[in-house]
Amino acid sequence: MIRVAIADDSPFTCNLLASYIEEGGDCEVVGVAHDARSTVDLVKSAAPDVLTLDLQMPGGNGLDLLREITEAAAISVVVISGITRLAAATTLHALELGAVDFVLKFTPGAPVSRASLKREILTKVKLAAAARPTTRRPASPVAAADAGRLTIKTFRPPVAANNIGAVVIGASTGGPKAISELLQHLPREFATPCVIVQHLPATFTSPFAAQLARHARIAVKEAETGDRLIPGRALVTPGSSHLLVRPGGLIELRPAADDDVYRPSIDFTMISAAESCGASAVGVLLTGMGQDGAEGLKRIRDAGGETYVQELASCVVTSMPERAIERGGAEHVARPDRIGQMLAGRSRP
Repeated sequence: MIRVAIADDSPFTCNLLASYIEEGGDCEVVGVAHDARSTVDLVKSAAPDVLTLDLQMPGGNGLDLLREITEAAAISVVVISGITRLAAATTLHALELGAVDFVLKFTPGAPVSRASLKREILTKVKLAAAARPTTRRPASPVAAADAGRLTIKTFRPPVAANNIGAVVIGASTGGPKAISELLQHLPREFATPCVIVQHLPATFTSPFAAQLARHARIAVKEAETGDRLIPGRALVTPGSSHLLVRPGGLIELRPAADDDVYRPSIDFTMISAAESCGASAVGVLLTGMGQDGAEGLKRIRDAGGETYVQELASCVVTSMPERAIERGGAEHVARPDRIGQMLAGRSRP
């Protein structure tokens, strides 16, 4: 049984979340709190596995509260987020500080229904419980020594001199922090343009690009119609679109459909990079739930490009990297920071 605590200043929201969480029978709500101080006390007294946390509660700053809780207890936090740009920026900061994931609040007229919220909160609470800090085992000495090794030698066709290629970085749950760790190791003069595909709502991707830009040495911006791939810059795919890499470094943004399983799609971008860039395409697949990116990474490898997968021990959720490894798309396996170092080494003489 997964023990869940709920922190929200609205009793109605607490009751709603509790009904969703307990309905399946796998989770038990062990307490609710309506302000910052009582949240800290609840975590200490009830020792929940997972805390759902509203960052805007009376009695303190939500991010400071998150720091205090995660530093004091081995607990996974799922943030309950608003849909505004300010709420998105705060939630992304919370993910940097160690929150496992987030769920958008139900708001009349917003692009999230009660039914989808119910499914999402249950799924993410269970994933968060599985990702508890106390159950995340460090990589064994053998695994650590092997991280970053070449798994199978890949034949690489010659690359045309005028083809600068593209590095496509894809991630889902746990991705914002992993991507940031990777980008921090790319030098300002990094020669290969980058495209980032992170599963995020449309209102989150612009703040996400701004957040990455504060830590990276290369330029980072949200992709726009008319953009081209240029060295020393990373384009973040808008949450409302799929990004396709076209010959000559042109970028095409295609509106995502409401029923698309993955928005934006990592596979769409990686497959287009494999077709347009061939052996000069590079694929990086990081932590996440589902199988998005597994096919795209395999396509890049089949085209002669290099492929990298995050080592499972460092993932918040392992299923995306696992699917890529199973399909034979993983050439290098390493932690995000090591992948960044390996990519940086590619551009050196």
